[in-house]
Amino acid sequence: MSNLQQQLATIQQGTVQPVYLVSGTEHYLIERFKQTIITAVLDGDTSSDFNFTTFNMEEDELQAAVQEAESIPFFGKQRLVFITHPTFLTGKPTKSDPDHNLEALVNYLQAPADFSVLVIFAPYEKLDKRKKVTKSLLKQAEVIDVSPMDTNALARYVKEAVQTHGYQFQDGAFNALMERTDYQLTTIMSELQKLYLYHMEDKYITRHSIDELVTRTLESNIFEINELVLAKQANQAIQVFSDLLLQKEEPLKILAIMLSQFRLLLQVHILRAKGYQQAEIAKEISAHPYRVKLAMKTERRFNRELLAQAYQQLIQAEYRIKTGQVDPELQFELFVMQFTGQKES
Repeated sequence: MSNLQQQLATIQQGTVQPVYLVSGTEHYLIERFKQTIITAVLDGDTSSDFNFTTFNMEEDELQAAVQEAESIPFFGKQRLVFITHPTFLTGKPTKSDPDHNLEALVNYLQAPADFSVLVIFAPYEKLDKRKKVTKSLLKQAEVIDVSPMDTNALARYVKEAVQTHGYQFQDGAFNALMERTDYQLTTIMSELQKLYLYHMEDKYITRHSIDELVTRTLESNIFEINELVLAKQANQAIQVFSDLLLQKEEPLKILAIMLSQFRLLLQVHILRAKGYQQAEIAKEISAHPYRVKLAMKTERRFNRELLAQAYQQLIQAEYRIKTGQVDPELQFELFVMQFTGQKES
């Protein structure tokens, strides 16, 4: 059982801490904690404003949230206070934030009210641990880590969740689900709801149902475009691009992700040639191990010159679009036709 699961189990059993710091960017885990704490403190009822309040630190003052936590509950035994968007915990607070009295929170942490539960949601990759307020929170609060899981932990979590619901995977179905959702937990858990309904009778998730029901992520679709471009399959690449436009995706956004992925392919290709292994490459370039794994499967089929050629031409295409020299859709097609018309060296 992971530390997060242990913490949630403790809360469900009725043991609740006075202050929580929910730190990390995994939306699904944030929502899971949120529902758990609401159920434990308020029996799941947030309809009343008497004992449940949310303060947005981009609009509300921190001292107002602290004062709310210090107020005795109007009805019931406990008050629940949520603090969102606490950019003052990061290295880059927004200029439009109110003038927060950070000492008010630091002082509160020394002796938090026993009739309130204060939860601070910090959906950021990093917190500024040099700040006094951050240090105080990390020391005094119960820290709930909702950072994205590594590949192995994510696989275990998903398999356990599916088994808990009484379902199982057909051979190859689990990997198909993970690849189609780009190993994104929030997306995976959302797509599983459709699969549960579809397989309500047999409880057996198949590769076919995943292909039919699970929506591919934007990154996954764009990775396919890049593979088609490298394989010189122009018409297929343009078709996938056109399908994304029909889904209201922005051409420049698509090109930006393409560039990012080609950069990754080049980095992986160069580091692998130097003898780096998958885990070492992921650490060296700060990339998700799954993305590195996919990149390694692709870049092995092409030489460095071809990968660099595609990358450079795509940079030029993006420049022409951003400077208004050509229509984005037309420029994409020109890039594909120009590149796929060249022979691999």
